[in-house]
Amino acid sequence: MEHANRILLLIASAAGYACAFPPFGWWPLALLGVGVLVGFLHTSRPVQGFMAGCGWGMLAFGTGLSWMWHIFGPFSILLWAILAFFPALFGWLVCIVRLRGITGRRLALFIAVAWTGTEFVRCELMPLRFPWLHLGLALEPWPLVSWVGVYGLGFVAAWIVAVLAMRHLRLAALLMAGVAVGWLLEMELFKVPSIPVTAIQAESAPLNTYLELSRQAPPETLLIVWPEYAVSKDLRRSGVGELSAIQDLTTRSKALLVFGTQTRLEGAKWQNTALTIADGAIIGEHGKNHTVHLFDDGEHGPTAAAFEATLGEGRLDPPFRGKIGTPICFDCDFHDVVRRMVLAGAEFLAVPSMDAASWSAWQHIQHAQLLRVRAAENRRCMVVAASSGVSQIIDQYGHATASLGAMKQGVLNGTVSPIRSLTFYTRWGWLTPWLALGTLLLWTAWLLAFSKPKMPQPAGLSSD
Repeated sequence: MEHANRILLLIASAAGYACAFPPFGWWPLALLGVGVLVGFLHTSRPVQGFMAGCGWGMLAFGTGLSWMWHIFGPFSILLWAILAFFPALFGWLVCIVRLRGITGRRLALFIAVAWTGTEFVRCELMPLRFPWLHLGLALEPWPLVSWVGVYGLGFVAAWIVAVLAMRHLRLAALLMAGVAVGWLLEMELFKVPSIPVTAIQAESAPLNTYLELSRQAPPETLLIVWPEYAVSKDLRRSGVGELSAIQDLTTRSKALLVFGTQTRLEGAKWQNTALTIADGAIIGEHGKNHTVHLFDDGEHGPTAAAFEATLGEGRLDPPFRGKIGTPICFDCDFHDVVRRMVLAGAEFLAVPSMDAASWSAWQHIQHAQLLRVRAAENRRCMVVAASSGVSQIIDQYGHATASLGAMKQGVLNGTVSPIRSLTFYTRWGWLTPWLALGTLLLWTAWLLAFSKPKMPQPAGLSSD
């Protein structure tokens, strides 16, 4: 009966973990979900740990990513199983090292390293990279994220959960105090000018619709962003008339325009592109670095740069003269593109994005969270124009100061603030998950090579 109750608790914790993410956002359930899994592993053998992690992962991802069924149908089961392999690997690793004598505080640290390392591989390194539903992402508004990034936040959270599970309360209190102090240090006040911006939300609309919606922007608007694939052809080769109409819009409005389009390459190849036009001239171009898996999304872009722009000449005092980055949609799901643009000098970001109207609103809301965390890690404002939502204007702390909900067409207005200072994360903190993964590999290899399995301990709660 006790074993059955533990299984039921594990099932409930997996479902609770899924509810820690949008649209629910009950973030304490993420800590509770991981804590229950860690507790289950205390008395499990490696095979049991693997199976427990696999089952927990299938339930967590199958519940939290249930919208995948609307896109992939029965194939979603295989995708959930691939994602579930990583919590299964985590469970196996924790049981392996516990049977080799790692207990107490050292085991708690190993749990944090193993969780972060396996999660980082799932999200950023395996061929089917999928950076959704990882622990740090659930903890919005992400304390410490501008120091160690969202994966580093997941590491700290997993460490605290493991320490609490092993009843090392003083160490848990010390870690939580460190999080609180780091959060207070993040509350920096930026005294910078605000730039009026507008995002246009419309999907697969004719060019005249985007032009008409753009004319509805307030007269003070200095930046307009259209969605990804707003113009689904290479205007410079086959759309001279359309390009002239867009150039005329920027000349008349005196606003910079960023929009999603395509660039033809050699042969039949093409690239998903964010094009930037100011006063009738093309001043910036970015080729999407992270194309979407399993979809025809063009060739990978080779660079993630920022470009010089001037906004508000004669309208702002002083006008903005600096650099802007224009990552595209899926680029912001991963940690590298936004960070590289910021290192290249981007002071804020304009993001054309596409979330198809045929996908569920749940997917749109979850995807919007990934863009907010990129803003928070690098302390950069973003204006995001999504085809069918969620369009957002995001401040440097990752808060959406304005948004337009999913499945709507319309105009979103607000302001962004250019910022030049670099966060610790942007400079060095992005290395946190790499350090965790390297530590995991070396620590595990050492234990497997130089230690022998020991008799299982009743609860793995002994201290060092």
